[in-house]
Amino acid sequence: MRVGIIGFVLSLTAFMAQNASGHHSFTALFDPSRTVEIAGIVTEFQFRAPHCYIRLDAAGSDGVRIEWELETTSPGQLIRIGLTPENLKPGDRISAIGNPTRDGRPLMRLLTITMPGGEEIEIQ
Repeated sequence: MRVGIIGFVLSLTAFMAQNASGHHSFTALFDPSRTVEIAGIVTEFQFRAPHCYIRLDAAGSDGVRIEWELETTSPGQLIRIGLTPENLKPGDRISAIGNPTRDGRPLMRLLTITMPGGEEIEIQ
């Protein structure tokens, strides 16, 4: 019986550790001391937990197309601030300000989005 309980506890601990490692640290991935601003066309809005993502086709400084990924907060928080798949769709032109990654990938933690109609929404 004791071996069974120890096995169960070890299994539960391993499962919980796996789930905890799946959620990244904000400051390990993103640089909160810097912001970047991009503009482009929405290609996809992934509205799902734990974080929503907006994919954006934008032109780089050399004019070459770059696909950016904008990480946002949870769907529930986005709904409360008025950002939903009903008002942000593929094909929409937006601009975004956010914290870039530390390693230079075209990924940012979205802080502010300017919607197609000009409305500015703060994500924080």
